Amino acid sequence: MGQAREIAQAMVVGSREETRHIASTLIEESGFHVVEADSMEEAAQLLGRYGQKIAFVFADTSNSEEARGLATLVARKWPWIRLLVSMDQDSPHDFAMPASASCMHRPWLPLDLLIEAERAMH
Repeated sequence: MGQAREIAQAMVVGSREETRHIASTLIEESGFHVVEADSMEEAAQLLGRYGQKIAFVFADTSNSEEARGLATLVARKWPWIRLLVSMDQDSPHDFAMPASASCMHRPWLPLDLLIEAERAMH
């Protein structure tokens, strides 16, 4: 018998329940097991617990300070995690994103999220 393949894990972060649900469903379609967090603080706690297993984080936020904090934390502690931050078009995001992170504006297209999840999978 062969070994069971370990399912990659992803995290979806955001205070908007509907957005989290849509993003989680799409990312699960890419083959990930998804963990959800409704705040950046909860995301940091969950990363502390499961960071070694997570390959992709999608964070939907309107707060550029929160985005910067999460990007810095992920790059410092879990540099292999691919981070995608979704923010409003007019949100200031004048901070440098780590190489493992990128930003897309709302409203985002499901295909764009799927492409980023697929990139993290490989």
